[in-house]
Amino acid sequence: MTDHSDQLDRIERLLRDGNDLRRQAIAVQQEAIELQKSLVADQRANITKASLVNDQALALQSRARRVVTVIIPILLLLVGYVSWLLFFRPYR
Repeated sequence: MTDHSDQLDRIERLLRDGNDLRRQAIAVQQEAIELQKSLVADQRANITKASLVNDQALALQSRARRVVTVIIPILLLLVGYVSWLLFFRPYR
């Protein structure tokens, strides 16, 4: 009878331990789900920031292109004028 009682006690203890482990696993899963939700929210915020930065970079690039299209002809004119002054202007 003691053997049978010991086995029942052991089974009951194992069931309790199993239930405790199951509760702990559920708690860890819920924690992981909350962490994933916060990571998704952070990722969305980062995507929004990255989109804003990309838009600003695109605007800056277009402004730089316009400036270059203005500066290059001015530089060519200056090089031409200095070349004329150095090589083609008659000496006095």
